[in-house]
Amino acid sequence: MMKRILFVHQTSAIGGGSYCLLNILREIDKSMIEPVVCLASDGPLRKEIESLKISVVFFRKMVDIPYNKNLWSIYSLLQYFKVKKSISAFQSLLQSSRIDVVYLNNMMLYNYLKSAKKCGCKTILHIREHWPLDEHTIQLQWARKYVYKYADEIIAINKYSASVFPDKKSTIVYDWIDFSDRYEPISMNDLFGENVSDCKIFLFTGGIQRIKGAYEVVKTFSDCISNRNYRLLLLGYDIQKPMKGFVGMLKKILYSLGFDINEIKIRKVVANDKRIKCISSRYKIFDIIKQSYCCVSYFTIPHANLTLAESLMLGIPIIAAKTEETDEYSGNGHNAILFEINNLCEFEDRMKHIDSYIVVDKNKQEKNTLLLTNIFSKEKNVKRINSVVNNLINHI
Repeated sequence: MMKRILFVHQTSAIGGGSYCLLNILREIDKSMIEPVVCLASDGPLRKEIESLKISVVFFRKMVDIPYNKNLWSIYSLLQYFKVKKSISAFQSLLQSSRIDVVYLNNMMLYNYLKSAKKCGCKTILHIREHWPLDEHTIQLQWARKYVYKYADEIIAINKYSASVFPDKKSTIVYDWIDFSDRYEPISMNDLFGENVSDCKIFLFTGGIQRIKGAYEVVKTFSDCISNRNYRLLLLGYDIQKPMKGFVGMLKKILYSLGFDINEIKIRKVVANDKRIKCISSRYKIFDIIKQSYCCVSYFTIPHANLTLAESLMLGIPIIAAKTEETDEYSGNGHNAILFEINNLCEFEDRMKHIDSYIVVDKNKQEKNTLLLTNIFSKEKNVKRINSVVNNLINHI
């Protein structure tokens, strides 16, 4: 008998976690399960999921636990209050949808584990976040207590994520990298609106979220790199769209009053430096990465860095913040240009002197490509995730 598995995902936007969810939905063994996806709101992700012939339900009261936030901040307290209020609504959703397994695609949704168990569901928690083990320790203790008690299976995206819950076995399933459907020919000349065939192009794929460090990247590029044959392509933000409506107006007012509005700061830098181009997110980025001189990854809070793995697999150098994940993916830093996280001076140095940091060693490059191809192998990681799900299904 087919079992219904509910994949719970907190955003309807298209981003890293959403891409990885789509990969799982494409490859999950559907001979034993009927997947259903639960989203907090409507958005572009719904269309992608439904194109796979998979049903989508909405849980509009979905709230994730505050991540890397002070416990006693007003924001955190409000979030925990909202979480508590949403529990009964989630239980009602499970009961009406006849769910057998609840798959939480984000560690910060662990608050719904207990509700799932109360409804008689098996549970899987997929850890995608980097939780610093020496920070926010009270919240971490709460998370561990819940997860140890209510999670039947834990899936972690790398070794560090698995270490967050040391007293319970985790299965490491790397977010596999598969470029087979991510290629389409891209003209950099068309993207930039000029002939850039002789230019060296830096690529940043993090959009404009503050934690991704977009402002630090555009500001450093503009201030520290004077070479007119260098370009920066920022992927994930359509700067041609004007800031309008109530939210846009509010941001402009707050900025005029001295508030730190990241989006406006980025727009000002880009407006004053014609070498920088911003375009909306794209799934098919193989050709964009391959035409880049160097990828750039600057983030203010540690998290998994799939961009680093993707660029190194394609033989493109990358400047990235040093974390446990980037160490793991880059052979302890030997295969990437790393800087201490949040150390702007080190980042500026790497950007300024990029030519001297990039040393093309074909043998080393080929070995690293083989290493990462093995770690992020689609075949191996699909096998692991199907093993977790099928073993759980067999015990229902």
